[in-house]
Amino acid sequence: MPDGNHAMDGISVNGHRFKPDELLLKPGRIVHFQTGRMQPSLHRRQIGEEQGVPSRFRPASMAERSNLWRLTALVYEPLWRRYSTGILTRGAWSLREECDIVTEMLEPVRGANYLDLGCSTGVYARAVLEREPESGMILVDYSLPMLEKARMKTRSDARAVYLQCDAAALPLPANSMDGAVMGGTLNELSEPEWVLLELARVMKKGATAVIMHLVRTGSPTLLTKILSPGGVWIPDEKDADALFRSAGFDLADSRRAGVMRISRLRAPG
Repeated sequence: MPDGNHAMDGISVNGHRFKPDELLLKPGRIVHFQTGRMQPSLHRRQIGEEQGVPSRFRPASMAERSNLWRLTALVYEPLWRRYSTGILTRGAWSLREECDIVTEMLEPVRGANYLDLGCSTGVYARAVLEREPESGMILVDYSLPMLEKARMKTRSDARAVYLQCDAAALPLPANSMDGAVMGGTLNELSEPEWVLLELARVMKKGATAVIMHLVRTGSPTLLTKILSPGGVWIPDEKDADALFRSAGFDLADSRRAGVMRISRLRAPG
């Protein structure tokens, strides 16, 4: 497949980039892109310099570093995700309603393969698989504890694999994914432009990406002031749209409540 026109060409694993269908031949596995080794059971090893945090990626902020902690993976859904939608939307949406909006925008179809980029514990991946059980999901995160928790929460019979790698250097061919979802990760990235360029590279022409992200609605709020020192950046809507355009995406639709916005993007082509 062609590599596209982006600066990032993805990462080869032993000289090979995995096609989605190759990865999904063995669902339920955690794949470490450094070796491409399929790991059939959970490994409770801590990620560190010695074990090799995925190439190119080095956590640059507290927001990125904290996702490597097992405690973060443990409390992410019960203590944060369960309540955060209501807090961020000022009660307009629940987590269930947020997931419904995401899957309605994505419109998953049988047999298609999707990315959950920066998946954390796989909230969006599970919502997509609930809507279309015959689709395939590749859940991507650099945090092994998050991927372990995502696998524990996803149906054992689902067509889902878990890929530990840097979202800015995916071991996937160009033009290979039918769509993608991303939930809140964009605001935590130290280099969001590289991640969006890489996402555009691996998506099929005109495919849909649905991204939930936070936006500023006026002058900096208390929430912005609290989150910014930890590495969470909250742009206004104009700057967010400019970032999407710079990676080649077209904004097809968006919905916002409070500081939470869900954007439906069309990939280049």
